Amino acid sequence: MEEDRLNSPNTSAIVIEVLGHRLHLSQDPNSKHLGTTVWDSSMVFIKFLEKNSRKGRFSPSKLKGKRAIELGAGCGLAGLGMALLGCNVISTDQIEVLPLLMRNMERNASWIMQTNPETASFGSVEVAELDWGNKDHIRAVCPPFDYILGTDIVYAEHLLEPLLHTILALSGPRTTIMLGYELRSTIVHEQMIQSWRDNFVVKTIPRSKMDSKYQHSSIQLFIMEPKASAKRGDGDNIQNSLVDDGSDDCCGCRSKEQEEDDD
Repeated sequence: MEEDRLNSPNTSAIVIEVLGHRLHLSQDPNSKHLGTTVWDSSMVFIKFLEKNSRKGRFSPSKLKGKRAIELGAGCGLAGLGMALLGCNVISTDQIEVLPLLMRNMERNASWIMQTNPETASFGSVEVAELDWGNKDHIRAVCPPFDYILGTDIVYAEHLLEPLLHTILALSGPRTTIMLGYELRSTIVHEQMIQSWRDNFVVKTIPRSKMDSKYQHSSIQLFIMEPKASAKRGDGDNIQNSLVDDGSDDCCGCRSKEQEEDDD
């Protein structure tokens, strides 16, 4: 995919226009950490959101006030896309990536609000450390979420199990999981799809729904919802411990829809 990449990992910054805004993202070509590059699947994902934002489930009227968490956020592009549509987003990654991620999120959020103060649909963004499978990190972000995002976060077999456990721990019965994925290993791909299908209802987004310029034969987008039979063991334990501690609203950071479900 080198010759027709959407972004070069060898540059220190990229600019992409989304939903009428020019997003400026720093990346670090000298870093050995994979999270410091804007990977192509995040660009495919955010342009998919743009194309499908005029009506339906990805319109600002549907997403305003919803809670979203981005796993392995890297440079933060996917999370910014959801924030532009009204979500309150927590972008997470390993601690080594957080300075770059925070700089990208703060700079773009500030620029959007300064240049377009009438942008009523913009939600909010914040950054947090989250190592997959770390229960303290998971508890700190106050699950469950309305949306869980991830782009190009599956590239090695040993990551599949902690990623799955983390997604389940962050999920509620009505959570929507959206993942962008570039095929690199057939073995990893087959194991990933099987583990997803064991726990989620998995739908592949057709290319007709993607932006015509921002797609590639090796990149797929998935939308998933938890099955009723999914073993959300870690998530249930975390939620139960929070309730037992008398914190049933989990730090008070619940979406409007989650509050209505309790009425």
